[in-house]
Amino acid sequence: MKLKFIPSDYEYFVLNGKTYMKIFGKTSEGKTCCLIDETVNFFYVLNAEPEKLIKKIKDIEGVKRVELVSKNYLGKPVKVIKVFCEYHEMQGIAHKIKGIDKGVETRERDINQITRYITEKKIKPLVWYEIQGSPFTERVEADFVIKLEKAWELEKQPDFKPKVLAFDIETEQFEIGRGKILMLSLVSDNFRKVLTWKKTNKAKKYVEFCKDEKEMLEKFMQYTNKINPDIITGYFSDGFDFPYIRARAEKHGLDLRLGMTKSRIVFSKGRPLNAKIIGLVHVDLLKFIETVYSQYLQSETLNLNDVAKELIGEEKLKINHNKVHEFEEKEWNDFFEYNLQDSVLAYKLFQKLWPDMLELTRIIQEPLFTITRQSMSGLVESYFLHNLARFNEIAEKRPIHEEIEKRRQRQKYEGAFVLQPQPALYENLAIFDFTSMYASIIVSFNLSLSTFLGEKEQANSLEVDIGKKVYFSKKKGFVAKLLEEIIRLRKKYKEELKKEPNPIKKARSNAFKLLANAIYGYHGFFGARYYCPEAAASTAALARKFIKETIDKTNRRGYEVIYADTDGFAFLLNKKTKEETLEFLKKLNTQLPGIMELDLEDFYKRGIWVTKRTGAFGAKKKYALINEQGKIKIRGFETVRRDWCALARQVQNKVLKMILKEGTHENALVYVQEVIKKLKKREIPKEELIIKTQLKKPVSEYKSEGPHVTIAKKMLKRGMPTEVGMLIHYYVSDTGKSKDRIKDRAKLPDEEGKYDVKYYMHNQILPAVENIFEVFGVKEKDILESEQKKLDFFG
Repeated sequence: MKLKFIPSDYEYFVLNGKTYMKIFGKTSEGKTCCLIDETVNFFYVLNAEPEKLIKKIKDIEGVKRVELVSKNYLGKPVKVIKVFCEYHEMQGIAHKIKGIDKGVETRERDINQITRYITEKKIKPLVWYEIQGSPFTERVEADFVIKLEKAWELEKQPDFKPKVLAFDIETEQFEIGRGKILMLSLVSDNFRKVLTWKKTNKAKKYVEFCKDEKEMLEKFMQYTNKINPDIITGYFSDGFDFPYIRARAEKHGLDLRLGMTKSRIVFSKGRPLNAKIIGLVHVDLLKFIETVYSQYLQSETLNLNDVAKELIGEEKLKINHNKVHEFEEKEWNDFFEYNLQDSVLAYKLFQKLWPDMLELTRIIQEPLFTITRQSMSGLVESYFLHNLARFNEIAEKRPIHEEIEKRRQRQKYEGAFVLQPQPALYENLAIFDFTSMYASIIVSFNLSLSTFLGEKEQANSLEVDIGKKVYFSKKKGFVAKLLEEIIRLRKKYKEELKKEPNPIKKARSNAFKLLANAIYGYHGFFGARYYCPEAAASTAALARKFIKETIDKTNRRGYEVIYADTDGFAFLLNKKTKEETLEFLKKLNTQLPGIMELDLEDFYKRGIWVTKRTGAFGAKKKYALINEQGKIKIRGFETVRRDWCALARQVQNKVLKMILKEGTHENALVYVQEVIKKLKKREIPKEELIIKTQLKKPVSEYKSEGPHVTIAKKMLKRGMPTEVGMLIHYYVSDTGKSKDRIKDRAKLPDEEGKYDVKYYMHNQILPAVENIFEVFGVKEKDILESEQKKLDFFG
């Protein structure tokens, strides 16, 4: 039997004492398929005299065979014993081997079985294969269950559009399993359904009524299995929807089983929770966005509404959760639509993010379930593990708790160089950036654990001063080789994207960019196999050296550098032309070592750096620029205060834009004074003054009570959903008692009351613009006095 097949999920099992792998996926005809394949299980034994150990190891029960092999370990050639055994017997055998000789160390027994299978058998996730095999009897409800004999990766990879089912629940209470699930929505291709036991008249066709909560959960199971998706997805479904569903199913004694293996929902131990269904890939979109995609977003938070609004231009519907127990029939029908919309948003978000998930999975080579949950350091480490065979390298061991704690206590190394700007409005400037600066330094100077030589100089080594002198081999290690390849591929796909834009090329380019940027952080991550703080500190030290040298060359050439941070710097052109500047850039690049390269970010007509609230120096990463085409770039301002109201943000942005476009602050000052005038007369709508503050931990854990905690407590009393990570909305009211604390004046948006003019003027509007106007010598009192004089004049 021959089929074209794409794997999506993996699970190992033991049959008659032998370990096998189930590989779940689809055929090119859209049929479900499960391959059964024998696994290869082994680990390595390191010892000064491996030849003497072989016979003793052979005699250990469970050992299938042993081989003496030549490998590289941290870049150095070694003779090691390769011990083959069944996966479930590995730890016991390793323990017995360690009892033979005190000088024994083992490696790679901490590599999980799925990773080992993919690295050895090369059956990679979300890659098309032609497979050959014979029918196999196994309890899997798939169109084909096949014992795998051969597999060939297809040279030309067809598109793969998985069948996706998005779901969402609405509950009586937020605490997992405490209240009933009121409704459950399902959205797939040409399928929309809301299941509920709350009966109403005139409900839309997509609403299906059940007799009770148990029947609703049974219907959820039936529809999911009938649709038979490749992927089931939700938003915060690891932490809320699936735990709640399983808790309520258990409450009713319902054996809830999903997917082609009819698997229960299984949760990982510890925190954060991961909800897995064997044979049905579960993707929690929030986890993927938090780890991988958030750096591309401008959203204030990562809640479903903000992310959907930014990525797909759609929003959640509005509903007053705190009045669910008082809902009239029409309100229940609106609630059904609200629930459905959440699943629609999850479904559309998945489609939007699918190219990124697909490409990252193919590049890293871990299953989609893992890829969408791994940290950036986890993604880097997985990439290393799947590429070590190319360098004949044995993997370093993962650190255990004791080692991790020891690493946490290490002294921090010096970070990036910052040239503090003088606060001012500047004309005619440009910015040079080092392309992937830290990554290019790691490649150019070969910095990694496998090339680290310690604090004693060796022949033909690189010396770096990080407060002490450390040394690295100049013989290129596997990290530098892999990273150089990543940077090259990133450039290649970026160029291809310019010529022919499409989502897959963009996703591929982004995936390599993510990997390149993450390796510096990985070196200093205390949980990393290849932890090397000396490499991280050396990277930062060399970055400081080259940015300082380049700034010095730029100043000597007749330019004036006004600001520098991490990997780039801004400078005044001082009457030099663009052509001269670009020629100078070429010359600078000829003087940089290895693959280091400077790039022009842009030429700017005008730029403003502001004062810090604590002193006269310009604020780090807090500036705004306008280029010659009128495009404005704002950095640092929009994230300084997350608890600003919409009006404060709007005023700040408008002031910056007016100053950049006009080259003067005068009209911007008049604009602010007009806003204050309207505020005093309470002509500003209350909606523009709502403050949003994130709840960062459970309400009960707050020792001091800020206004958002007061409001969260009020929400809990009302029965409103209150969860960690959500934005608490409130406004500050005028109680008529000036001594009242802000928390005592905070009110929910729907509560009656007048807003406190003085609070919004002095704690919101003025702080948003005062450091901008200080650049021009205008103080807070000047803004208020001028405004008062103007009012008196018109009065």
